[in-house]
Amino acid sequence: MTDRPTAIDTTALDRLLDMTGGDLAFLDELVDAYLEDAPAQLRAMRDAAEANGAAELVRPAHSLKSNSANMGAEALAEICRSLEAAARGGKVADAVERVAAAETEFEVVRAALLGTRAGR
Repeated sequence: MTDRPTAIDTTALDRLLDMTGGDLAFLDELVDAYLEDAPAQLRAMRDAAEANGAAELVRPAHSLKSNSANMGAEALAEICRSLEAAARGGKVADAVERVAAAETEFEVVRAALLGTRAGR
């Protein structure tokens, strides 16, 4: 047993489902779009971190933060929020390690989202 919170807050998915009028197929499309886009954002974040490019880190961190929050991936959204804020400040301490944490958390989120879908 672990004290780690769940990777996703399913109430966020419930809100999305409500917003789509209960259309599960459309919710699945939203989840799929997120799962397809997030790796590109993470690659951009990694590239920026490895190049010490704080300015280049802002946009992908912001995008992944917002999209993750919409999916209920609060821990991932918080990692990205912290990276975005630091990047806006012009310097990101331990950027490569922090992006690696985001990549690891995304894999947990991916499994949780797919598991939620499979469990219905």
